[in-house]
Amino acid sequence: MSTIYEECPKGVADMAASIISEFESHQPLADAGVKVDFIFAQNEDGDAIKWAGAKALALCRKLGLKDRAMGRGDAEILIDMDWWINAGMEEKRALLDHELHHIEVVAEKRDDLGRPVIKLRKHDVQVGWFRVIAERHGQASTECQQARLIYDAYGQAFWPNLTKASAASNSRIRNLETVS
Repeated sequence: MSTIYEECPKGVADMAASIISEFESHQPLADAGVKVDFIFAQNEDGDAIKWAGAKALALCRKLGLKDRAMGRGDAEILIDMDWWINAGMEEKRALLDHELHHIEVVAEKRDDLGRPVIKLRKHDVQVGWFRVIAERHGQASTECQQARLIYDAYGQAFWPNLTKASAASNSRIRNLETVS
């Protein structure tokens, strides 16, 4: 079966609006009147969304002038529907916050339709690691070297409560194969 798409229910956009109003880093989106379309993707036979060949929970993309002329938003956030249905409220909010953070308003610029000009913000950290390489080579591996650099630069930000992880959390971490 191929991937099917459908517009997300209004509750997803409402949650995003709440996140935008809650965090000052999103204020430029509100000030510029950025419109975001939210779409679910579902594929019963495999991953509904992929990025760089790996399963993704969501993707954000900037929409072109032609799409905006047809009434679409300025950006689109595509969400894995199966993940969304099973995720908790905090996880949903964190995912939406992440995807919204990709949208960056280009100060005071408007396109030919009078819509805000946006660009996509890159991640602060982007990695591609193999556990087996880290296990084989330890500190000599780029995996462990990058992990150390990330830890030195950001501390526990990416590994909160690392020493207090529950068995359930450890199981989820071992099974994690997603990027967003």
